[in-house]
Amino acid sequence: MTYEDIKADMIDRIMALQDDQGCWFDLIEGDKYYDELQWHHYVPKYKSTLWTLILLADLEVDPKTPELIQPLEIVTQQFLNQEHGIFTIGKSHFPIPCLNGNMLYLHHYLQSDSDTMMNRVVDFFWEYQRFDDGDFITPKEFPYHKNQSCYGKHTCYWGVVKLFKGLSFIPVEKRSDKAKMLLQRCIDFVLKHEVCYSSHSPSEFLHPKISQLTFPNMYRGDFLEILWLLKREHVSVPQMQRAIELLKEKMDQDGTFPLESPIGNLAIPIGKGERGRTLVTHRARMVLEKTF
Repeated sequence: MTYEDIKADMIDRIMALQDDQGCWFDLIEGDKYYDELQWHHYVPKYKSTLWTLILLADLEVDPKTPELIQPLEIVTQQFLNQEHGIFTIGKSHFPIPCLNGNMLYLHHYLQSDSDTMMNRVVDFFWEYQRFDDGDFITPKEFPYHKNQSCYGKHTCYWGVVKLFKGLSFIPVEKRSDKAKMLLQRCIDFVLKHEVCYSSHSPSEFLHPKISQLTFPNMYRGDFLEILWLLKREHVSVPQMQRAIELLKEKMDQDGTFPLESPIGNLAIPIGKGERGRTLVTHRARMVLEKTF
């Protein structure tokens, strides 16, 4: 099957699973997190509404699909913190850059009419997002509140990558000065790490999972996603070369690339077989052939 065949089949099967509100696998009474409202549409990972929308976007679903308007509105209202103008899951990991990056990605990929809301998100993270490399002492005060998961000594790399992704999908003509500056900070941070390597121990990956080809990319990115985002932004610098060589090393004799680290519990499973290999190969070729 071709990429387009697999993509169309998966999208059709995912859309057939929508409930009456257009959502996927919403929590029901008796589920573990049912009484904790902040987790609705976030769990179960990775097949609830938030994650399924990300899967569809990564599959390059038609952004004008009308059936996606309502579920996007639902997750937006679910996670939007009106006071601060960002997306949260209660106090957990506040201000949680990975969730905000994913919401920026969804709104701009699906071309929602929400520029004012998205600009508030950008403005918040332009002011408060950290790019520390091992020397930050997490304060008790707003907005970090001792959140060492996202803002410990070393800023959470996944959070930076997800913000990078969300910002990259803002159309160039709609990017505010703050969006441009924040995007450049994200790019500078990943280049400081040569995409996927420790800046303090350059021979080591900064996380074991980052070197494994993955699809889709939920809150955790892999080196291919980062290369893909850099290519989207027309970045071509020597700091990318080791990651590009790593990608080339993973290509099999038939020119395809394996799905090395499948995401479990998706709305529709992908697996390491033909489906997973085809999806990863499509993205890898976009990077190596610079086709956007």
